[in-house]
Amino acid sequence: MQLVDKDINLVLIADDPGRASILQRTMETSGIRGVIRRINPGTAAIECARRSGAYCNKSLPDLIFFDITDTTERTTEVLSEVAFGEARSRVPVVLLTNSDSPKLLEDGRIDDSQAVMFSPTSLPSFVGKMKNGKRAAFFRALKTLYQYGPILVRLPVTARRRDYGITALSA
Repeated sequence: MQLVDKDINLVLIADDPGRASILQRTMETSGIRGVIRRINPGTAAIECARRSGAYCNKSLPDLIFFDITDTTERTTEVLSEVAFGEARSRVPVVLLTNSDSPKLLEDGRIDDSQAVMFSPTSLPSFVGKMKNGKRAAFFRALKTLYQYGPILVRLPVTARRRDYGITALSA
C-alpha cells in the first residue's frame, strides 16, 4: 500500500497477529487510513524503533504500538530497549494493555523510575482522538507526553457470545 499525506504509518510490536486485526478494525471504524506493520518482539523490533540495522534507511513510523499483554521475559527485555532508557525510540510508544498488564509495570520488571504515570484510555477512544484532532498537533502532543514515559492504551475486551458463537469487541 502506498502512503499518502493523510495516511498514518504505524508499527505494531506484538507476538499475536490478531492484534494487528484489532488495530486495523479500530482504525477503519474511526475512518483512519494507514499502514500497520507488525513485528515480533525481538532484534527487528529494536532495530525498527531505533532506525538501525535493516531499518537504517527506512522512514520512522508515526507511532509504535507495543503489545504488553503477553509479559514474557523476551517481551519485557524488548520493551525496555524500545520504550525506556537512554536509547529508546524517538517515536512515541503506545503500550497496548489489558487487565494483567499493570503487573509488568508494578512487579519490578520495569524499574520504578521508568514507571508510566498516565491512566490508560481505550483503544477506540485513542484512535478517535487521533482522527478528530489535527494530525500534526496530535503527534506533537504524544511526543511531549512520551518524554515522561510510554502512553497506555487498553485493548478492547474480546467477548464470546456462547448462544451465537460470535466474537465481539468492547472497549
